[in-house]
Amino acid sequence: FILDGFETNVERVFDLDMNRIESVTILKDAASKAIYGAKAANGVIVIETKKLAGGKARVSYNNSVDLELPDLTSYNLTNSLEKLEAERIDGFYQRGNAFPPIVHFAAQQLYNSRRKLALEGLDTYWLAKPLQNGVGQKHALAVELGGSNLNNIIDVAYRNVTGAMIGSKRENISGNVTTSYRLNNLLFRNIMSVVSNKAIESPYGTFSDYVQMNPYWRAENADGTIPYLAEQNEDGTFITNPLYNSTINSNNSTEYLNFINNFYLEWTMKPGLRATARIGVDVQNSKADEFYPAAHTMFANYFADNVLRKGSYQVNNGSRTNLSSDLNVNYSKEINKHFFFGNVGFNISERKFNELIHIVEGFPSERMDNIIFARGYKFESRPTGVNSVNRELGVLGAVSYMYDNRFLSDFTFRSNASSLYGANKRWASFWSLGLGWNLHNESFLKGSNLFKTFKLRGSLGATGNSNFATNRAIATYNYYQNSFYQNFPGSYLASLANPDLQWESKFDYNAGADIAIGKLNLRFDYYQAYTENLVANISTAPSTGFGTVSDNLGKVKNTGVELYASYMVFNKGGNFLSLNFGLETNNNKIVRLSNAMKTFNENMDKVAADQGNSVPVKKYQDGMSMNAIWVVPSLGIDPATGREIYVDRNGSTTFNWNANDMVVGGHS
Repeated sequence: FILDGFETNVERVFDLDMNRIESVTILKDAASKAIYGAKAANGVIVIETKKLAGGKARVSYNNSVDLELPDLTSYNLTNSLEKLEAERIDGFYQRGNAFPPIVHFAAQQLYNSRRKLALEGLDTYWLAKPLQNGVGQKHALAVELGGSNLNNIIDVAYRNVTGAMIGSKRENISGNVTTSYRLNNLLFRNIMSVVSNKAIESPYGTFSDYVQMNPYWRAENADGTIPYLAEQNEDGTFITNPLYNSTINSNNSTEYLNFINNFYLEWTMKPGLRATARIGVDVQNSKADEFYPAAHTMFANYFADNVLRKGSYQVNNGSRTNLSSDLNVNYSKEINKHFFFGNVGFNISERKFNELIHIVEGFPSERMDNIIFARGYKFESRPTGVNSVNRELGVLGAVSYMYDNRFLSDFTFRSNASSLYGANKRWASFWSLGLGWNLHNESFLKGSNLFKTFKLRGSLGATGNSNFATNRAIATYNYYQNSFYQNFPGSYLASLANPDLQWESKFDYNAGADIAIGKLNLRFDYYQAYTENLVANISTAPSTGFGTVSDNLGKVKNTGVELYASYMVFNKGGNFLSLNFGLETNNNKIVRLSNAMKTFNENMDKVAADQGNSVPVKKYQDGMSMNAIWVVPSLGIDPATGREIYVDRNGSTTFNWNANDMVVGGHS
């Protein structure tokens, strides 16, 4: 995300007041995103906030109401009797011949007790239990003051989002001051933003907790109280009722305070020649608290020596500081039918992140909701944290040429260095080439009233990706905290260095058309994208003492078509009605994969072979999609033996499951 020329994160965008937004542009083709080449592999979303009108004084207020309405119509779950019958057919209540009669009797008793409750009418619809219709609101107040040279916008906003889970909410307060001042051929612009945000998660837990519950389990007692347990397993462990957690005191909240100041200086040296300098500061302090007392259901199966460990509290304190600066000089010149544009730029940035994590346990009472009441640190743990620094440096050059507003071309080149990569591979270069043809300006179409716009375009180029942890390329060490030699602690190698770890790169090829016919606008794109040098953890020889090391591997190809259409039904007096349609297709294929991924595939085979596993697995193989789901085909249950019938790789039937018979059964 790029906000007013500076990189930002998705959290900042989510909390941005929509009334401040002037435009949103999505850059996906190689030519348009190349200027952000070092990080643009997955596309760029450019957001511009509203500029000062100048010479006007205005006060505006906006209010809106948001609704969060859960929709459960896509869930088609069994009722109590149907679920019991499915379990019976699957053999859930059958035990092998190796078990004594008492085990068989207990399994049958379990089935009978569940069936009795179902026949009595117990059919709990768990999905609706933790949900609500959330009603939120937004308020925004803006004051604009301006003169001929000095303009200001001061705006404040309050946003309250009530989630679909009962008790979940998010409150956001923001303030912004935008100042613009022009002095002769100099333009100064400063945007300062302060955002305070607090989010509280639902005490009911997560929605997935309720999806896993069976309809023949009771959510509430006859007197309206909520039971702690849903059922007890044969091994003595408990299945708990997630609704019970809503009756006790717990806390799962996060909050942050964010300060951003972006300063711009624009100098028009002469007509067509302009220099722009920008400096950005982004500082954020955050805190997260997660408290669960001993009565919480997550501790139901703590027995014997673990009883005193019931109850937990986790505190995360983090801070980040991002500093960025860039300088660009561009020149444009029009000579008859020829238009030239050139730009050179330089950028530098530093990102620092620090987080300290404390996890403690032992809270026998829900009233002991402060970390100071903990019995001690979590078993076999101590305070942990993360500290990272990332620095980047880049240079940019771009040229474009247009002839008679008919033929267009542009070329961009960027070179970046980053501390994320190995000492031998700090630098990487990215580029793009784009061509366009405005057919609507050609003589054979210019006189036609049919096309307002008819543009053909194509581009190709290379971009990069640098979204991963900072310690992947360098060797890191830990200290022995329980062993000392002559009062000095020792250290050991925690991760291996890889001085040849290089940039991930993506090669994009795009061809498309933009067409406007009256009130109808069409956009068509066909693309191919090759992603190379994927950074991943790969297996190493056991003799190294490490299971994995970060390295580059593989090449993935994506192809697809995108079609967008919009029709303006009417647009009059500030009111409009527009109909929009979109169609996207994508097909990816692994072109080349490192041998190191064989270990991953072998682990997936073991997961698939586990009889307790009922979820299809993912594997990666040359020529196949990355989203492929691998299964051994099944013809169902043999009525004569009760065993499942599989189809092997030769098309023959067998009762034996074998990982070598796995084929692609679908795509996720």
